[in-house]
Amino acid sequence: MKIRLMTAALAALMVGSLFGATRTEAIREKLASGDRDYVFVIMHRGDWRNFPENSKGAILSSIRLGADIVELDVHMTKDGRFILNHDRTLDRTTTGKGKVCDLTLAEIKQFKMRDKDGKPTDYNVLTLEEALELTRGKVLINIDKFTLHPKEILDAVAAVGALKEVLVKSTLPIEKAKELFGPYWAKVESGELLYMPVAHISAGKGYRPFAAGVVPGYLAAEPRRSSMYEVCFNNPADVPEAIAAIKAAPGSPRIWVNTLWDSISGKHSDRAALLDPDANWGWWLERGATMLQTDYAAEMIVYLMQKGRRNF
Repeated sequence: MKIRLMTAALAALMVGSLFGATRTEAIREKLASGDRDYVFVIMHRGDWRNFPENSKGAILSSIRLGADIVELDVHMTKDGRFILNHDRTLDRTTTGKGKVCDLTLAEIKQFKMRDKDGKPTDYNVLTLEEALELTRGKVLINIDKFTLHPKEILDAVAAVGALKEVLVKSTLPIEKAKELFGPYWAKVESGELLYMPVAHISAGKGYRPFAAGVVPGYLAAEPRRSSMYEVCFNNPADVPEAIAAIKAAPGSPRIWVNTLWDSISGKHSDRAALLDPDANWGWWLERGATMLQTDYAAEMIVYLMQKGRRNF
């Protein structure tokens, strides 16, 4: 509780220092800057350790804690609406049963969300539009599961004037990504819509995109080069080659790392960081990561503040 109160108070001070700009605008400006000291904290499914994942409570708590980006998952309902839910089914996350795509929004709204222990709460499932209204001007949203319905999701985001409030990503080569985005790729090119390529460097994924020193279709692509890359590592030995490839790209793109679990964080994960933050979160900072997705945002933010890496 003490850590949460400390981070919330410091986050409020930081928001107050943005000189009239919305916090989302300030975060975007910081992302576009050459500042590699500030470390962006991304909350995985919101503050799910204290509220149901992808819920209103999880989102609002993320904002209070001072997260820069909140990762949320979306799926399409039977009647073409988008709701926040990680799984294809509602069984684990709500009091309902069945696939999201087999139920209407009205049917899903009757269910209550479950917390991490499976207990029902008073929270109802949110639509994507409701989530964007909660976060507008306060924090960026990373829409996960985006590639399931890319155009429809972007249509929904554009309809509420929130294209500048979101970040989307994919593992696709850039030419395939252009096809996926359709007319929205022009928004990526202009910088209005934030897009991030993802590279998995893991035997479990079946390929190593950095094996030749570049990410095929990404780092070698023209005319646009991304300003940020998400990389998922299994073997720590793969890290130096991959980091060197990104740093050598024009503009020195930002590096996004998921410290959620060992298999995607080069065995330097949140759980290990709770025991030894310098050897795990600090390990990634030493290698140039400036965007960290975590399940332990309160603890991470306090650590980063102690290291002077959260000064806006």
